[in-house]
Amino acid sequence: MIKRSLVIVSIIFHLVFAENVFAQQTDIFGLATPIELNPDSTIVFLEDYFNDTNAVTEIITPDYLSIVRNADNTILIINTNKTILPIGKIDFVAGTQRYSILVKQSKKKSFDFQFNPMDSIYNTVTIVGDMNAWNPTATPLEFKNGLWHTTLVLNPGRYACQIVADGNWMLDPNNKDVMPNGMGGYNTILTIPGTNHDSIPFITTRNTTGKNIFITAENNVKQWFVLWENTAINYSVDEKGILKITIPPQATTVKRSHIRVYAYNNFGESNDILIPLENGVVIQDATLLDRNDLQKTIMYFVFVDRFMNGDTTNDKKVDDARVEAKANYYGGDLAGIEQKINTHYFQDLGFNALWISPVNQNPWGAYQEYPEPRRWFTGYHGYWPISLSQVDMRFGTNALFKSLVSDAHNNDMNVYLDYVSNHIHIEHPLWKEHPEWFSPLVLPDGRNNLRLWDEYRLTTWFEPYMPSFDHSQPIVANAVADSAMFWITEFNLDGFRHDATKHIEIEYWRLLTRRIKEEIEVPQQRIIYQIGESFGSRELIGSYLGSGLLNAQFDFNTYFDSRSAFAIDDVSFEMMETSLQTTFDYYGYHHTMGNISGNHDLPRFISYAGKGLQWDEDEKEAGWSRDIEVEDLIGYNKLKMLHAFNATIPGIPITYYGDEIGMPGAGDPDNRRMMRFDSLSEDELDMRNTVKKLNEIRSANMALLYGDFKNISVTNEVWSYTRNYFENTVYVYFNKSSKTIYIKLNDTIIKEKYAVQFGSEIMAADVNDVLVLNPYSFEIITMNKTLDK
Repeated sequence: MIKRSLVIVSIIFHLVFAENVFAQQTDIFGLATPIELNPDSTIVFLEDYFNDTNAVTEIITPDYLSIVRNADNTILIINTNKTILPIGKIDFVAGTQRYSILVKQSKKKSFDFQFNPMDSIYNTVTIVGDMNAWNPTATPLEFKNGLWHTTLVLNPGRYACQIVADGNWMLDPNNKDVMPNGMGGYNTILTIPGTNHDSIPFITTRNTTGKNIFITAENNVKQWFVLWENTAINYSVDEKGILKITIPPQATTVKRSHIRVYAYNNFGESNDILIPLENGVVIQDATLLDRNDLQKTIMYFVFVDRFMNGDTTNDKKVDDARVEAKANYYGGDLAGIEQKINTHYFQDLGFNALWISPVNQNPWGAYQEYPEPRRWFTGYHGYWPISLSQVDMRFGTNALFKSLVSDAHNNDMNVYLDYVSNHIHIEHPLWKEHPEWFSPLVLPDGRNNLRLWDEYRLTTWFEPYMPSFDHSQPIVANAVADSAMFWITEFNLDGFRHDATKHIEIEYWRLLTRRIKEEIEVPQQRIIYQIGESFGSRELIGSYLGSGLLNAQFDFNTYFDSRSAFAIDDVSFEMMETSLQTTFDYYGYHHTMGNISGNHDLPRFISYAGKGLQWDEDEKEAGWSRDIEVEDLIGYNKLKMLHAFNATIPGIPITYYGDEIGMPGAGDPDNRRMMRFDSLSEDELDMRNTVKKLNEIRSANMALLYGDFKNISVTNEVWSYTRNYFENTVYVYFNKSSKTIYIKLNDTIIKEKYAVQFGSEIMAADVNDVLVLNPYSFEIITMNKTLDK
């Protein structure tokens, strides 16, 4: 914990239409993340926002906030004086520049949770789940009037949970809403109701003429907030409620800048709008975007050892009879990836970014897994580093990795390296040289601190041979950050995928991000994208995001809900729509979170959807005991729908290698089979062509990159929504039922103007034309010409 003396800073109140002085990216790099206010007080690290905190000479707040600022100008404590408005702003004066950072009201509410024990008698009852990091002692219930009670203070949304009664974990028998937990069991889903989105403003881009932008709103708007980069700008509203924004002349001097728009009324906060500008002109042609525009990213996850063997001379399996074949090296390497870059495999499928699994040198021998049945594994996956600076010789060389990154850049692709900051392997020299740099393996109560993911989240070891760094020590945090900076600068990387993010103190991520900003982003004026990996609640995942922290994390909550909705026939789309809205509430409508088709830690989606794997079995053991294949070909259709969903919602779509052809697999390591490029079945080829076309549609369409998101209709089996960007609208439809669905189309969809991209029939009707949507299918209707399949 950081403790510093505090001084009171003078507060000057401001008017909404105060004179503006425009910033030229001198004090803040990138778009400042809005500050989410806690119900009582909120700590803000000024270093997260400002390159030089001493440059801030004045802070101007609304009257419902007061600020305490510490002596060395690095920390603000924001206190609330009375009722907080849904959105406000704090202005910061630095020299002659004036910056505006939005502040948002906490969405948390009190919820009275009750558990009815029926005829059972218990001595102690707790609730455990996403809301308390699965800590069985964190939330005890009190017994009164025949029921067990507690008050939960949570954001609206869906929370996986269980009841712990006298030490026994169980589903809540009073709640029939359950979902698979991905480990062969189920969790109860507790839903905290939220704002009625039918009452809050929905704002959307209408049109742009010259230097003016026009925004419309459904439902009354009480207050607008308009920012160019990080400065509030003036606007006007006509008698019809249409917002008019004049692009500031300073925008013409900046190649890429942005307009952001927010609003609220008495019912709550609206969606947000993000508009990219090219030298002060609204971008409406996606070809003007480049690989620094994160919204255009379409990522492919390459698992090095299992992708392609491009150099057989470095093949070195571990010679140990205790290691089964699927836990040993297969021979994939950097040469294979480079070959696929240079033969345009990724580009032809529409991917413009690669996430590459760790390439650090790993041990030459095998090690035994801690939990039963205690199988033996090698470091084929790359997550057991014994060097923080050398590429594994089985994958290639440092020079080859540099060449690969250079080739990717020459093909207009970004490269994000999977980096391990949490731990090393015991064969790493640091373990012998500095054992004091690591958290202890044995806990004070005598237990081994192994795989205690939530109870000892920041100190737990993954395996007895994988010591976890103690990042709370500055010397350790700086040493690990030094290594990360070596990789990103030495190999000219575009960013990181950070392993085990939630198991590392936030202060480390703040340190690393500060280093990246100071040493790369500001001097080179380029974006370094950092995406983290954290399994947990949206609140936990979101706590690692923002200015000064990570850009994004993988949105596992949306993935798990979409996996259930698209793979399981009787799981309702209404659940999925609620889940997606919760994601927007947490991360905004223009977030860069990762929307995955799957990953190397989870069973393949198609194994569930194609019924080769059952939801209630041990997914890892299934992969050892039998060959998991696609038993039901409808699974391919369901996977196509998942790909279409990821391609049409806000965020960055990420395809796990093999998911572009529907490769099956149970849990780790069966989900890491060798990639197949040839002799594909008709279904696999069709899947690959579908992924290609989806990527082409997304990358070419500004509505899918920067458009708003609005539901048309949602039922158990049918879901439709739109993405709109100025005068360009995309319509998306899903039918997860086993029967053909007929959908009346909006009367603005004129066949001569819009194109059906995936071949669904449109039937003429007297009033509205009808879209014929086949069983287990989707359709995308765009204003663009039909793309070749």
